[in-house]
Amino acid sequence: MGNEDEAFAHAHLASRMRERAAAPPAEALTWHTPVRFDPGLIRRLLEQHDSLDTRIAELPNRFRRDREEAWRAAQACAGHLHEVRRQEALWVYPVIARGLDNNAVARRQLLSLRFVMNGLARRALRGLEELAHAVRQLKDIGAPVSAVAGAIAEYRQRNESELYTLYSLMDPHQARAEATSGSSARK
Repeated sequence: MGNEDEAFAHAHLASRMRERAAAPPAEALTWHTPVRFDPGLIRRLLEQHDSLDTRIAELPNRFRRDREEAWRAAQACAGHLHEVRRQEALWVYPVIARGLDNNAVARRQLLSLRFVMNGLARRALRGLEELAHAVRQLKDIGAPVSAVAGAIAEYRQRNESELYTLYSLMDPHQARAEATSGSSARK
């Protein structure tokens, strides 16, 4: 009798896991959140990059109007970049890693890419810290804004050309379509 109760408990747990698998990536993560491809994720990340670019471009005007507001805006840009990186860490890297789990060389290359991306992000964050410091010191912020914009642009460019491209290759629908078209082309 105890084995039946245990079997029902496992069946119920499996049912709950399937329900969670259907939830969108905007949900809160748990230890049981499944790793899955989200076809809209890259679009949302690029929109966040666009928003960050716009916020950085507005900093000189804010600085001329209200330096305290400019300082808060620079801090908010750093928070925005942290949020983009958090989403990449939670949703992009695990999907790619799962897709490359049978290829040790590709996994090492992904790890190397992750180190490069962390370095680029750190450079952008340091630039934002220097910009916030320049705002606090009432210094000219033209050069720090240019440095931050360049660092953010390089971070985005590498994401788009490498990381987001890899993520897109993990699309299970694309893989099935390629397999289907490949098998029909051979006939």
